[in-house]
Amino acid sequence: MRCSAPNSRSLLLWGQLALAAAVALHAGEAASDRDLIILDNAQRFRGTVVSEQSDAEWVTVDTGSGRLRLPRARIARVEYGLAARVAQVAPGDLQGLIDLAHWCRAHGHHEQARAALNRAVAFPDCPLAVRGLHARVVDELEGPEVALPLYIAYRNAGGEDPELLARLAELEAARAAWAEQLRGLGLDPEATLREGRPVAAASATPVDEGYERFPWVADHPQWSAPARIETITLLTPEGPRRVLQVDVEPQPDKPALDKAALVLRRPLQLTGRRAFGLLVANASDREIRIALALKTGAQWTYHESRALPVPPGGAAQEFVPLSFDLTAADFKTQASGWAHRARVADLHQVREVQIVIYHGRRSLRLWLAGIGLHGSSE
Repeated sequence: MRCSAPNSRSLLLWGQLALAAAVALHAGEAASDRDLIILDNAQRFRGTVVSEQSDAEWVTVDTGSGRLRLPRARIARVEYGLAARVAQVAPGDLQGLIDLAHWCRAHGHHEQARAALNRAVAFPDCPLAVRGLHARVVDELEGPEVALPLYIAYRNAGGEDPELLARLAELEAARAAWAEQLRGLGLDPEATLREGRPVAAASATPVDEGYERFPWVADHPQWSAPARIETITLLTPEGPRRVLQVDVEPQPDKPALDKAALVLRRPLQLTGRRAFGLLVANASDREIRIALALKTGAQWTYHESRALPVPPGGAAQEFVPLSFDLTAADFKTQASGWAHRARVADLHQVREVQIVIYHGRRSLRLWLAGIGLHGSSE
């Protein structure tokens, strides 16, 4: 079974549109926050004109390394920097906010431009052109999903800027292709966008889940390498499938430990069942091995099967089936001297199931699905 994470071409295009906006955004960032003081002899330097001046004939400038007092007559002009311009905008000054936003955008202060525009568009009489600029800045800083409703509102209000309308058409086409692909996979586009994860449509045919729907945990660090277990949805030809995503890391305190054990603590009665199986996708570039372990009976006796190989799959995410014969005499236990020649005792009283991953003391990721019982021994 082959599956794919929810990163389709249309999703990639959606991301590329956001990236292109971000690249354009940062292309011209070079402005200083500080004021530019220009003297009557054309000498220039950067500093901050102190807002409180005690002498009308003198100007105090904070240079960053100290304060400098200059005769006011020697100053030809001051080109104020960001801090001064922000401070100069009075509450309720719509035009001041618009001017500040344009200056910030021209001088690379994009976050401050957005802040000024966020305030400007709250005014009922904010010009439509400014609302269009706000959509563009939000697009650049927050991405197309957030900006799309702003572009639509701009167009619906009569906005005619060809660049903004072209951008809106581009985003709507990408969004439509993305939504269509998700619907084809049985997913609800709106719910997926809202939840930030693939969500099956109400009419989609669900793929049967096995024991992966129950809570699995990593075994105690004394016996298991660290394993992070998360239930996610992958998109498969059969429909959305909930799988266990497992990320295994080497045990830093036990470098020789070459296994990670995933534990399901759930009483089971397996008498009369033939096999325990699962599907595994090995996302690493090397072969791994997986075994089944059961703890049974009043003494919680540990039984472990022979480990089966799982070939590397890399980014292909190819699932391979594994099956463990519950009736075979090839489990190892303490009583067998840890040789694979014992049968599982007390299958009527299974205390714990373990999936044991022999990972070769390497970091890796794998997906597990279809975990459960198969067939009957009768």
